[in-house]
Amino acid sequence: MTKWHESAAANFGLRATGLSLLAVAWLVAVRLHQMFHTISPRDATPLVMLLSAILFLCASAGSALSFVGPGLWEPVEISERWRRLPLPGSEAAEAFDGIPSGTASRPEDGASSLTVAF
Repeated sequence: MTKWHESAAANFGLRATGLSLLAVAWLVAVRLHQMFHTISPRDATPLVMLLSAILFLCASAGSALSFVGPGLWEPVEISERWRRLPLPGSEAAEAFDGIPSGTASRPEDGASSLTVAF
């Protein structure tokens, strides 16, 4: 199965969407700048807060799509330290049979051991 984001059309579409989101963010920023001169900063209305949230979301998503494009969907390898271990007794636990069971529970060289369950 081909990945949809690897095509040239998807690359163009993602970057065009990012640029359009940046244009929306620019328009919202101009409106907020106009509103800044008419009200004091202490009188922030729900409209000002909504426009600020829209500005932040459009600018963040627009810059991510414009600069990274389809690279947002590239797989990233996660370190062993941050991977979740399956619960004991589940079928997925057999995948981790390579870990010796005796060494995981004993602290070595006087180090303390901490067990965290998710």
